[in-house]
Amino acid sequence: MGLLKTTGIVTKTTKYSENSLIVTIITKDLGRISAIAQNARTSKSRLAAGLQLFAYSEIVVYEGRTKTGLFKINEMNVIESFGNIRISLESLAYASYFAEVTNVVTVEGETDENALSLLLNCLFALDKSLCPPEKIKAVFQWRSAAISGYEPRIDACSKCGREDGEVFFDIFEGECFCPECKADRAGCAALSDGMRKTVRYISEAENKKIFSFDLGEKAIKYLGELGERYIEAQFDRNFSTLDYLKKVIGLNNDEKKD
Repeated sequence: MGLLKTTGIVTKTTKYSENSLIVTIITKDLGRISAIAQNARTSKSRLAAGLQLFAYSEIVVYEGRTKTGLFKINEMNVIESFGNIRISLESLAYASYFAEVTNVVTVEGETDENALSLLLNCLFALDKSLCPPEKIKAVFQWRSAAISGYEPRIDACSKCGREDGEVFFDIFEGECFCPECKADRAGCAALSDGMRKTVRYISEAENKKIFSFDLGEKAIKYLGELGERYIEAQFDRNFSTLDYLKKVIGLNNDEKKD
């Protein structure tokens, strides 16, 4: 017990009392934690900047016998606020989806530097517009699955061992089948050889190189949609932020048509 220093990203805030918040933070050294930020909702709060959603900060927390049983936030010094995300409704929707998924795939109190690194890289790419949001989303989904123990088994057909050509990916079992072995399996989606290689690359690449691949816009969109289904199937849940993201994208597409 005592003061602990780490770095982390705020992924959720919940009103606790008239002036305080309970904050979910994905940290480097402590894993996913829940902490109380006292008097955080007052105009004089020293924690205000660090408590913004997606802010990445150096954090000092107190681990002790508080009434809530939670960590208590003592200090927050912002390293990166990702301010550009908050001025775009679409970017905000993407980031909110990334945050919700990360909260689900991580375990309270268990260190997961890969999850933190992935979220940090995706927020940075989104904030700086390093690549299209759909590409960032597809990378985030397949990489999240891989680091959570659900890396898809797509090197070869799970039945006959065939290693080349188009396959059909089973989103429930996380494995693939060639056209001849697919039969009438439910929950399968076609994957070209190029898409299969891309998913493998995303799953295995170094953290700083996860966006370093070329794939057409339509294929990226398809992988993103398949990634949605795969994550939902593996974690047996729907994500409310994904529904919101689709609404925002739909509105933006309608505005472009007009």
